[in-house]
Amino acid sequence: MRITADLHTHTTYSHGRGTIEDNVRAALDRGLTAVAITDHGPGHLFIGIRGMAAFMRMKQEIARLGRKYPGIDILFGVEANIVDVDGTIDVPAYILRQLDILLVGYHKLVRPRSVAAFCLGARNFLAGWTGRAGEDLRRRNTAAICEAVRRYPIDAITHPGLQIDIDTRELGRVCAEQGTALEINSAYAKDLEAFLAAALDTGVKLVINSDAHSPDKVGDFAAALQLAERLGVPAGRIINFEGNMGRKRRELGS
Repeated sequence: MRITADLHTHTTYSHGRGTIEDNVRAALDRGLTAVAITDHGPGHLFIGIRGMAAFMRMKQEIARLGRKYPGIDILFGVEANIVDVDGTIDVPAYILRQLDILLVGYHKLVRPRSVAAFCLGARNFLAGWTGRAGEDLRRRNTAAICEAVRRYPIDAITHPGLQIDIDTRELGRVCAEQGTALEINSAYAKDLEAFLAAALDTGVKLVINSDAHSPDKVGDFAAALQLAERLGVPAGRIINFEGNMGRKRRELGS
C-alpha cells in the first residue's frame, strides 16, 4: 500500500521543529507527490498559530515554495480546534475560504469560547487524571465533534479518540454522511486502534498521516500502515493511497 501524500504536518508556525521548506524537502526525499502544512489553530494554548497575520505569511510562503518546487503539491491547511460545545472551531470563515485543506482535532489545551466549553474541557482534564470518563462526558464530546463535522467543510478529523473519549462509531457515521475522513495517525497509532475499529463498519473514508512535528517524520507512515493492515482496511477507503490521490486533489481544488 503506497501512500503518496502526507496531509498532516507541523512547522515552526506552531510547535513543529522545522520550517515549511524543511517539510517540503523531506516530503520530496520520501518520494511524496503532496504535503500539507497544517499547524495548530490559534485557539490551541501555548502552541497555536500566533495571530491571523501568520496565516497570510504561511499562504505567501507556500505559494513561493510551490514555484520553487514544482514537483510536489504543497497544500495550505490548518489543524483547527473545537472551542465550543456547538462544534465551533478556532478559525474564522475568511481564513477557511483560503485553505486547501481543513483538519480538525479535539484537543484539551484550547481556549474555550463559552462557560459550557470551559466546563466540558475541565471534565475532560479530570477524566484524564482519573481514567474515568463516563457515558455523559462521552456523549457530550461526541456531540461537539459531530456538530463541527456538520458545520464545516472538514477534510479529516485528526487522531479520533486521542485523550478525548468519543463514540467513534457515531462520529464515523456522521463523517461518512458529510464526506469527512477519519485519520489513522502514525504518531499515535497504538492509542487509536479501538476507536478506529469501532468506526469501520460505517463506511467512513480514512486518511493515513504522519502528524510530523519534525522534518524527519514527514512521510513516516509505518505505524499507521501496520494498524491499517491489522484492521483490514482496504486501499479504496484511504483517500491518500496512490490510486485515490488524484481524485482527492480535484476535490481539494489542486
